[in-house]
Amino acid sequence: MKDIQYLKNNPVFWSRLGFCYDPPLKNSRGEPLVFTENMDPQIEYHREFAKANVKIHTCILHLGWMGVDEYDYSLTDKVLDSVFSCGEDIYFIPRIKLNAPIDWCKENPEEVFVYYGGPKTPDEIAALVGTEKQDYFGYDAPDGYYRSGDYVDKRPNVGGLIARQSFSSEKWKKDANEALERLLDRLENSKYKDRIIGYHIAYGTSGETILWGRISKRYGDYGISNRRAFFNYGLEKYGSVEEMSKAWHRAVNNADTLLLPTPEERYGRTTDLQTFLRGRHEDVICRDYDAFMSETNVSALEYFAKTVKSKTGKLVGAFYGYSLYIDDAAYSGHLGLDRLLASPYIDFLASPKAYARSGIGEPGGEICPAQSINLRKLFVDELDNRTYLATENEADIKSGFVAGGLNDTVTVMRREIAKNLSHDSGFWWMDLGGGWFSSPELMNEISSLVSLNSFIRQRGRESIADMLVVFDEESMLSTRHSSDLHKGFLREFITETNLSGVIADIYSAKDLSRIDLCRYKLIVFAQNVYMSEETRRIIEAVPEEITLAFSYVAGAHGENGFSLERAEKITSHRITATEDVEYIYDFPAISATKIKGGRERSLLFDKPYLKANEIRSVARDAGCHIYCEDEGVTVYGDSRFIAVFNKNGGGALKLPEAGTYTDFVSGIKFCNTDRIPLPKVGGSSLILVKEED
Repeated sequence: MKDIQYLKNNPVFWSRLGFCYDPPLKNSRGEPLVFTENMDPQIEYHREFAKANVKIHTCILHLGWMGVDEYDYSLTDKVLDSVFSCGEDIYFIPRIKLNAPIDWCKENPEEVFVYYGGPKTPDEIAALVGTEKQDYFGYDAPDGYYRSGDYVDKRPNVGGLIARQSFSSEKWKKDANEALERLLDRLENSKYKDRIIGYHIAYGTSGETILWGRISKRYGDYGISNRRAFFNYGLEKYGSVEEMSKAWHRAVNNADTLLLPTPEERYGRTTDLQTFLRGRHEDVICRDYDAFMSETNVSALEYFAKTVKSKTGKLVGAFYGYSLYIDDAAYSGHLGLDRLLASPYIDFLASPKAYARSGIGEPGGEICPAQSINLRKLFVDELDNRTYLATENEADIKSGFVAGGLNDTVTVMRREIAKNLSHDSGFWWMDLGGGWFSSPELMNEISSLVSLNSFIRQRGRESIADMLVVFDEESMLSTRHSSDLHKGFLREFITETNLSGVIADIYSAKDLSRIDLCRYKLIVFAQNVYMSEETRRIIEAVPEEITLAFSYVAGAHGENGFSLERAEKITSHRITATEDVEYIYDFPAISATKIKGGRERSLLFDKPYLKANEIRSVARDAGCHIYCEDEGVTVYGDSRFIAVFNKNGGGALKLPEAGTYTDFVSGIKFCNTDRIPLPKVGGSSLILVKEED
């Protein structure tokens, strides 16, 4: 049986093979509706990747659950036969979507997800099921579901008042689990059982375990089962209805009359600092509700994962943990990462690669905290970077999201491999459009990258970062929604750090006790409005020669509630709310001044969106090594290699000490040197593999 190391060490390929309508619909023959009936092109893509020595393959495998007590495995069987026809030595990890069919929603209206302002009674909910007032996908799509392929969806999906199953629905979990068990029994008793090495569990928006409505900002869940589940959550947390009423600052009589917090109460913009930081008594219910949504999501995911693990003993994974990238991870139900990393039923977590700033000349990035996941499980990065052959989306082409030519495509592909190698992650190449890699040049590059990946993975890995970026996902429960706070202090900060010439590690605050902080010169607490007492104690023990930098009101929230004074003590800065008429961000302004007698090497960033040159200056002052002083240069690496991606061309890579390196790209060897000139051509790359002592 293949283990998690096999998945980490071997790249994966995903295609649209068997890509089908979700929710399940029937074609004119009464079979499951697939977007492309002729699977021959997708089969050929898998064969090309198999020839390039890509051993693990994946795609969506139809669950077979067509409706209440209705199953059809014709598409499932066709996809299985197609995948395994592509090579005798390949393995398969099916992605299985567990969303409820439409007639299940009709039969179970109390279990349906409802948007704010939507229907309240079972009859009102049932009346909207199957109409255009039901959101099938979790986002607005005027042209329906996926435009590429043979099938053209004529149903607009806009402005729904209900979605599909509530994530809190025990009935959904029971029925979906029955469908999952049926499929597992079928697969584990098939001739392919030994070549299926794991299962990817999926549900919610795009199968990414994301609550319905995140993308279109249509907030839920105000449905019947969810209200009851939240009531029970509060009862368990506070012990009685009386204490729950006191904590939530509203009368709570029973589950059916409980008034859930409105979207405005939860996420409405405010200029008042204490309100924004959810520091008032009446904000407790909002924080609890967001926490409950992640608990609910994680409970469902772990429930299905346990079924797979107990029935098969094989690898189990899912999309989860998007807190580094999406600013509304609280609403999305993606703030329960620590629980999943402790779960015996989960082996790997995945996400698409970061979409913003992922083109040529940019550093790309990750949606999930990859290094934190890799401490205890495995992160697998979905590389759906558009190649120069991806022509189906004009908007992507105009925005630069699609690579402009073969050279740009290859450079981006190399950058993504370097990123994942340096963070010790797995990855898969994704062909979302069809034929994105179908050229001899790209398949030769795939084959070369597979060899590079195999060669580097054989060697022991150690981090060479001397800068650490820390975040705490609970901080997103401790503020109202803010794009600028999240992007400016975390997402864009990481991007600009990757362009600053510094190599940085990125970890959750919950991992601080698992890593050696003394190896770093600079530790930046980038998104840490919440700090646990354990984190505070760890900070106090950090040696004085290490520079600590904090963002905004780091440490204002903790186990004992909200206190600006606590933030001031942690950061060594006096923090004051300000009325700045020129302030352009969507969170309240503050000003900060250094406290005399506080930690000497302590900084506080009160404005977001620091640029690479500003970060470089802070890092240099802290004693960090600057690998490249030039603008527009991305550097990834670890003890095994250094990779440099140069937007403009020219400049030089400066190493901490002399060594011998061979460039994977050109084959040129640089002997016993600490300075390597960069190619003068813009859009170039170096992947310098270090010679072992």
